[in-house]
Amino acid sequence: MNTKNNRIALILSAAIASAVPAVADTTSTNSTTATSTNTTSTSTNTIAGGLTEIYEAIESSGLTTATNYAIEPYLTYAGDAPSGNKVGGGAFLAYNLSKYVAPGLEVDYLGQFSLVSATVTLRAPTYPLAFTGWSWATNMAFVPVAIAGVGKSLSGGGSGAIAVTDAGAYVEFGHLWGGRFDVGGTYGRWDNAGAYSGPREHLFIGWSKGF
Repeated sequence: MNTKNNRIALILSAAIASAVPAVADTTSTNSTTATSTNTTSTSTNTIAGGLTEIYEAIESSGLTTATNYAIEPYLTYAGDAPSGNKVGGGAFLAYNLSKYVAPGLEVDYLGQFSLVSATVTLRAPTYPLAFTGWSWATNMAFVPVAIAGVGKSLSGGGSGAIAVTDAGAYVEFGHLWGGRFDVGGTYGRWDNAGAYSGPREHLFIGWSKGF
């Protein structure tokens, strides 16, 4: 893997670090007494502030200039979430390392709950209709996927790391702007997310470039 890919892979840790309230220890030395004082400050844990820091982490990693990526907006239904907060949505941004592996970021919003996650997607493209020889069939892929990652709640989800898991499939088709469209769904869980822990379902349509 080249240096740029290594930097992009580091976003998995940088993104989560950026979502956690920053705690900075500073040491000041008095020129006459040579004594040290430690002070601690905690940043405000807000959605806007968290997303700003996440974007800065993405930008510094090189992901914004990557040529192999996927953008996947989605709808979410979480049946075990508190009443009135069962339906939401989000977006997934992935860097396509290969046809089979894609690290990325998820940003979820569900009622009063918001979550940013660093994930890794494993996928296995298949072409079940290629035997027909039809041009559209040889270009249409059926892709099973499995997703796992760790997230941090920005609001409403308790404390600590949140486990994010999903499995499902999508169909990839068409050609536009140098990439391809996809549509599909996944079923998964949030764990350690407080009242929002439990199963959830995603329906998505997106666009991928590079692989």
